[in-house]
Amino acid sequence: MDEQLSVDGVDFSAMGADDALPARAFTSAEIYRLEIDRVFARSWVVVADTTDLTRAGDFVAAHIGDTPVITVRGEDGEIRTFLNACRHRGSTLARGEGNCGRTLTCPYHAWSYGHDGRLVGIPDREEFSCDPRTMGLVPVRTGVAAPMVFACLDSQAPDFQTWLGDLLPALERAGGASMKRVYEFTYDVDVNWKVYVENGLEGYHVPFVHDMLDDFVETKSARHFLGEHGSRTHAFVKPEYAELAPAAPELREDGRLFTVFGHTFPNLIPVISPLEFTYLRVDPLGPERIRLVARGFMCEPDAEIIELRKESLDRTNGQDIAVVTRVQEGMHARGLPPSEHAAFLELRIRHFERMVVRALTLDAKTSLAAAGPIKREERVRGAA
Repeated sequence: MDEQLSVDGVDFSAMGADDALPARAFTSAEIYRLEIDRVFARSWVVVADTTDLTRAGDFVAAHIGDTPVITVRGEDGEIRTFLNACRHRGSTLARGEGNCGRTLTCPYHAWSYGHDGRLVGIPDREEFSCDPRTMGLVPVRTGVAAPMVFACLDSQAPDFQTWLGDLLPALERAGGASMKRVYEFTYDVDVNWKVYVENGLEGYHVPFVHDMLDDFVETKSARHFLGEHGSRTHAFVKPEYAELAPAAPELREDGRLFTVFGHTFPNLIPVISPLEFTYLRVDPLGPERIRLVARGFMCEPDAEIIELRKESLDRTNGQDIAVVTRVQEGMHARGLPPSEHAAFLELRIRHFERMVVRALTLDAKTSLAAAGPIKREERVRGAA
């Protein structure tokens, strides 16, 4: 661990468990650069959906922080991720998503790779003295929690199951492997990635910012669960909507139906409801710029429900974007003290910021697996 870590005027090593991040942490290019190295490069991040990888040769190109990666399904059915960089001169092999056929072929000099990353073709082979067996694509750790595919650049990071915690069995109970992607939205937003994540971790703003979401769930009777690499909130569905929703026994407590609003560190906000599974992925593009990817999945799609939920998610996202961009603007106010977080309704923000500080204060030789634990706990309103 770094005994002293001060970056751009912010002394992270001096922060206590209840200290909020100062405004500078949401605007600084230097702090952002450190987050790319110590947060994103050491974490499990969603890079694809299984629904895009149904056939051999299907691929999705993505980024973990600023590192380009490519995920592909092989002839053997396995899903693998590699650095999206040719071993010859470093060109990216593909962009977007699609099917590469039998090989991933570099568009620059046509070096080609099998779905398992092996180098299988070098034009003008006699020009090169390298051993092709040592020149395959660089593999990246990959884990599947259907309908999502995660990847991790750090070989020393905790294993996939540990990182996902309760999300993995929750998705299995919800039928994640049978889900179909039914809608998606992508937004580019001028905001720091942490500002948007924190918006997804609290219910305090819901009555003031949202209409459709506020009609659906209760916020003050929720239950929070804080984990090692994330958190979740169980928010009860209001009775008038619970009567119309599917039975969903896996989402019931004391006979009441609830929705799970989750967070998997650093940038995933998964939501499991009686009707669907959705996620928000907050991809950092710069100190004050993100790409927000919002996707919805259902096991048994119904056209009318799809349209209703699609409209609801887009409306809710638009309302959130309107307020978080105002937060980002306010973070530039000179002399602004750190935030004051609500004890219960913003509890998960404090937990998230502790995870951020823990990741940043790890030195280059220390992995998150070796870091001190963050306390796991359950919290209901009014509990100490």
